[in-house]
Amino acid sequence: MKLSDVHLKVPPVLKISNARKKIKEMNEKMRTKLAVLDDDPTGCQTVYDVRILLDWEENLLNSVLKGNDVFYILTNTRAYSEKKAGEIDEEVVTRLLKYVDPSLLKVISRSDSTLRGHFGLEVKVLLDSLGPFDGVIVVPYFKEGGRFTLFDTHYVLQGEDLVEAHRTEFASDPVFSFKNSYLPAWIEEKSGGIWKEEDVISISIDDIRIGGIDRVYEVLKDVRDTKPVIVNCLDDEDLEVFILGLLKAESEGKRFLYRTAASFVKIRAGIEDRETVRSFLMKKGIIIVGSFVKKTTEQLEALLEDFPLDRVELKISKILSEERTDYLKGVVERMNEALLQDKSIVVYTERDYAIPDLGKEEQLRSGEMISLFLADIVKNLKVSPDFLIAKGGITSYIVAKEGLGVKVADVIGQIAPGVPVWKLRGGCRFPDLFYIVFPGNVGDRLTLSRIFSTLIDISKA
Repeated sequence: MKLSDVHLKVPPVLKISNARKKIKEMNEKMRTKLAVLDDDPTGCQTVYDVRILLDWEENLLNSVLKGNDVFYILTNTRAYSEKKAGEIDEEVVTRLLKYVDPSLLKVISRSDSTLRGHFGLEVKVLLDSLGPFDGVIVVPYFKEGGRFTLFDTHYVLQGEDLVEAHRTEFASDPVFSFKNSYLPAWIEEKSGGIWKEEDVISISIDDIRIGGIDRVYEVLKDVRDTKPVIVNCLDDEDLEVFILGLLKAESEGKRFLYRTAASFVKIRAGIEDRETVRSFLMKKGIIIVGSFVKKTTEQLEALLEDFPLDRVELKISKILSEERTDYLKGVVERMNEALLQDKSIVVYTERDYAIPDLGKEEQLRSGEMISLFLADIVKNLKVSPDFLIAKGGITSYIVAKEGLGVKVADVIGQIAPGVPVWKLRGGCRFPDLFYIVFPGNVGDRLTLSRIFSTLIDISKA
């Protein structure tokens, strides 16, 4: 079905005047500390002027908690096994609780808007570590990426059509595949039966647009026994109404854990919308493409067609073989040569290579080896670029943490809808570098080309 047709068939949006301001004021009144545990680096794609941690060393956590009411901790758990993901989440929460009153701490488990990730495991770990809770708020809505929830079913916008998420390529992810777009069934599937379909509570579009804040509050005040609560959303205004109702319930003592996509963070924090970051006009940069999804491949092809850039296609077989060290050395030499001449260069994994079907653990390990190779490229560079675009969630995390040695960064805004720009802080390989975290599944065919045009002086490209 077409998104335009859907908007004609549902009640009109209920707009609350100064909704974000009211949300922010309620957060301040309740002295809320909003900690976003992000399972890959792309979840900051709706916010700005927010601190991001890639390390959760205790002194660093304590310092950030003192000066920030909302911040991200990049756990990168989507890149790891369930066991390791659970260990990371438990360690982070244990350290957080040393420095913040549990009654003031609100945790958002930020994950993918296309329903991939360790849903059941991560939610259970956080419930056990932070509970008890009355419910778990589930919001995969992410407008900037074209992800919408209606009639408790989650959709991905493809062109003008809303396609059920389980009918997209994301449902065939080798590690995080799923069979259901109907979220009550998806929750049962991904929780391993911890919750049954009939356990799930729904906040409908009618609840939000007709019933408003009071209707949302009435539903939430009766939620108990850690039941999942699905929130249907087609616009940010829907989420504003829901969160105002949520805050009303929480102000009366109700406790909820949040498992959401990126849009929820922005609105739950009361952050107003802002225009995308404008032209930079830099000389030289690096584009590293690790994501294998179809959209990324189309964007890469468009970039290479539009600009006569230096390029290196990486052979996966060499990355995973004993030739790795010599192969790495040759790639780094080519990149240094280009940067010395003030040229930008694109480095990308070959598009037609299929990692053998080795099972989830082996798939994750192979993906980690590829990402670490990309990080090692950056780690061994001798010439500093003006900017670096990392394409893909896991790629951007590993390149930032292992390649650049980043512990702390600031989100300065978005360079395109859903594509955040970080300004790196001191203590890393290239301080003050502009780092663009470009999710694999965001944008249209020309988005990467447009971002490059925004960053670079075209006469130098």
